[in-house]
Amino acid sequence: MKHVLKIIFKDDVQKIFDHFSSIFDIRILFYSAEGNIIKVGLNRPNSRFCQLVQNKLYGRQACLDTDQQKRNEAKAKGKTIHYLCHAGLKEALTPIYTDGELLGFMGIGQFRQHHDISRNVLNDWNQKHGDPSSLLEAHAKLPYYSKEKAEAILELFSILVNHIVSQHMITAKGDFLFYKIISYIHSNIENPVTLDEVSSFIEKSNSTISHLFRKKLQMSFKEAVINIKFDKAEEYFQTCPDMKIREVADKVGYSDPLCFSRIYKKYRGMTPSQYKKKYS
Repeated sequence: MKHVLKIIFKDDVQKIFDHFSSIFDIRILFYSAEGNIIKVGLNRPNSRFCQLVQNKLYGRQACLDTDQQKRNEAKAKGKTIHYLCHAGLKEALTPIYTDGELLGFMGIGQFRQHHDISRNVLNDWNQKHGDPSSLLEAHAKLPYYSKEKAEAILELFSILVNHIVSQHMITAKGDFLFYKIISYIHSNIENPVTLDEVSSFIEKSNSTISHLFRKKLQMSFKEAVINIKFDKAEEYFQTCPDMKIREVADKVGYSDPLCFSRIYKKYRGMTPSQYKKKYS
């Protein structure tokens, strides 16, 4: 489902991202409010260490869950947050607003503050794979910064964010009210989302929201929520093929996997199992 808000970047944003990534060897990126990666410095992919952790240890879903949790935390606090990811790497995330509306998030990460790998990660790897040489080698190649230098980098990141925001280098075109509702649905994708709940959240009447969805999407609010949930489910099927259907169902707010499969087939014309088979 395509959303109506178009994020617009000035050319200097990419230059800032590229220079920051080049100087510090750190990944810097911009997420949409829903968590889609829109812009990356130097188009830098995940580090080899992160690829190993995702593909051979915890699965990509663990990273997606951490990212979602931290976006929600940064949004709730309305400011930059610093943290160690589940693989023990330093990261930072800050919400980007324009005229009081959330556009998305800027983030940096995938660098070390400690020479040694996380003991939990190493133990889990040893239990699953035995020889940790490939993991240790990938970890050693990650950029390392002392506590003092890391604090300086994080401070510079905050200065860059403030500059980008104050100079209106990231803007948007579209219907902010509709975007706000869509973003709310994505942020609460694991829960049932009702019209009354959204109406209270945006302080608009049920009829206003219903009319908006009919106008924008030619479907009811309930149908839109279901389609957004199924879009997310299909993303899980594609990016995390090892996830069970019941696990995906739970991730998008369906505690009963049979109910999920029945409604999915009604809306998509095939069962979740058939979709997984077709995609693979």
